[in-house]
Amino acid sequence: MELFEQHPEALERWQRKLKYLLIDEYQDTNACQYKLVKMLTGVEGRFTAVGDDDQAIYGWRGADVENLRQLTEDFSRLKVIKLEQNYRSTVRILRAANQVIANNPKLFEKKLWSEHGTGDPIQISAAKDEMHEAESVVMKIMAHKFEHRTYYRDYAILYRGNHQARLFEEKLREHKIPYTISGGQSFFDKAEIKDLVSYLRLIANEDDDPAFIRAATTPKKGIGNTTLERLGEYARQHHLSLFAAAFEAEFQSEIGHKQLEDLLRFCQFINRVQERAAKEPAGELLNEMLEAIQYEPFLYDTEDPRAAESKWKNVLDFVGWLAKKGEEDERNLLELTQMVSLMSMLEGRENGEPDAVKLSTLHAAKGLEFGHVFLVGVEEGILPHRESVDNGQIEEERRLMYVGITRAQRTLHISWCRKRKRAGESEICEASRFIEELPQDDVRHFGNPGADPAASKEHGKERMAQIRAMLGAKQGG
Repeated sequence: MELFEQHPEALERWQRKLKYLLIDEYQDTNACQYKLVKMLTGVEGRFTAVGDDDQAIYGWRGADVENLRQLTEDFSRLKVIKLEQNYRSTVRILRAANQVIANNPKLFEKKLWSEHGTGDPIQISAAKDEMHEAESVVMKIMAHKFEHRTYYRDYAILYRGNHQARLFEEKLREHKIPYTISGGQSFFDKAEIKDLVSYLRLIANEDDDPAFIRAATTPKKGIGNTTLERLGEYARQHHLSLFAAAFEAEFQSEIGHKQLEDLLRFCQFINRVQERAAKEPAGELLNEMLEAIQYEPFLYDTEDPRAAESKWKNVLDFVGWLAKKGEEDERNLLELTQMVSLMSMLEGRENGEPDAVKLSTLHAAKGLEFGHVFLVGVEEGILPHRESVDNGQIEEERRLMYVGITRAQRTLHISWCRKRKRAGESEICEASRFIEELPQDDVRHFGNPGADPAASKEHGKERMAQIRAMLGAKQGG
């Protein structure tokens, strides 16, 4: 813009070069981009802008939906063409989207319609807490997939904020369901979780060379690159794993006393944990291991205090989850490790879209579509977000709900929690105001004291399908 304002000849050159403009996602433009459009189109004003004021969800990064209204004022010859036929969703899903968004003031009136038939009622479930919500969503996916012979990639779990993903990831992994995550980093891809998993993998299988390298060097234990290179060279020549090579007399004679001492101390530590892993409670052993390798001080030495605190909390959450699984399923540390590391999640990624459930924030899901959508955590304080309520930005949050609803092609499940942990304390939650705005004839409530009997019957059928799906998974596994 500065270039064009200060050098009219540059503007003129670009105006001649670009005879026609097509601007997509116009509702996401900011003030600067709007001026740029006006400058480039000049007096001719030859452009087409495609936009939807109901999907303007980027106000927080400077986008201004007012740019759409401004167009009608600045370009008197503007012709508005409404694209109201929807080629994605069933009538019920569109009715829900239309009714929710009708509570926002409109720039352009529109009513979406579809030829895809009425479709299934929208399911709204009240969960006891966030653990129950995650468990129940994953169970529903398993049951639905089993009954309808669909693919994992037909399902999406959508949420307002990245922090909501972790419990769903844990449940999906537990049931060996592949998933991909967008709009945020997977909990299991975080460096601190990978560090801990490398120890677990090595304890379960000392011939796992990548796990050996990561565990041997994080935190540092005096095992330097030179030692590792020589160990690697010896292992390669003798077709051994790094771990096995460390115990070979011939290799031991090749390296210095101090280096050998540090290397053996680490290998013997792994051996000791291995012996205990089969018989002792996983949680206690893991906490002892973290203490022994001094992982918490290592984090505070290598990160700034806030990052270290957040990473250490992730480690404790992960250990807590494994400990709880160990108790509930009577699994020892070796069995739990198999559960975690069997899940090399994204096999087949290189062959295009993997067959995996999609976990995504609502912002990152914009423009995508899925056969079956689970919209989770639809509570006051989450969707709409607490800050938006305080700052009077409910309209943008409602548009986010609209985006979530319209990602669904065939079925839509909405869930919320009665209680949720915040800063370690349990808080009572209430259903989002957006749930009340849905057309009541098109929804079925579950888990509410006043849930309708037809819904309970449907729920019973679903429960049976879940049991069959789990039995099927166990026989196949």
